[in-house]
Amino acid sequence: MTPAAQEGDSLRERKQRATRIAIHVAAVDRVLADGLEQATVAAIAKDANISQRTFFNYFASKEDAIVGAYDDTLQAGEIQAFLTAGADGDHLLEDIATLINGVYLLSFNQSEVAMRRREVLRRYPALLGRQMDRIRQIEELVTEVVVERLERRDLGFEDHEDLRDYAEMLVQIGSAPFRHAARHMLRHPDRDFDPEAECARSTALMLRVHREVIG
Repeated sequence: MTPAAQEGDSLRERKQRATRIAIHVAAVDRVLADGLEQATVAAIAKDANISQRTFFNYFASKEDAIVGAYDDTLQAGEIQAFLTAGADGDHLLEDIATLINGVYLLSFNQSEVAMRRREVLRRYPALLGRQMDRIRQIEELVTEVVVERLERRDLGFEDHEDLRDYAEMLVQIGSAPFRHAARHMLRHPDRDFDPEAECARSTALMLRVHREVIG
């Protein structure tokens, strides 16, 4: 389930999400129309029908608005669902991949904007660095959650740093499907992909590799 369809969201949360998406769409469209250098926060805010002050309540810069980078990446409900999924190792890697992909996808990958954003990234590959920064931030957050789940199991780690390294490796593996799907979509900016379906396909492929080659 994507954040746009999360159950139990308050009216305030839904309004915040709608505003964030509106800013993101406005940023992508303004860059496509005017170019990265010429697109301004003022113009983006005007297109999104908000003030510049409101813009900075959601994004730190126009570049962050373009790639969809913001601080509120992990919801309490998502964390709780992951932590209560079971302390044993069954489906742990799949659960990690699901958590990571859910954060990556957000609502910003809705079909009406995903293709346009891919075109922006194709024209301005420097923005990929900003996207990678966002990915690293997400992975750090997810690693902390994975550590908490692993601490409920007796894995024989005497050093907490070793346990964290183990969790980091799991997160790196769990993020592989998104990286694979993103690379595939960026190679074909003219195609109308369903990002959620692409991530699901890549996750299934990762689990098959793990099962047949590693496991």
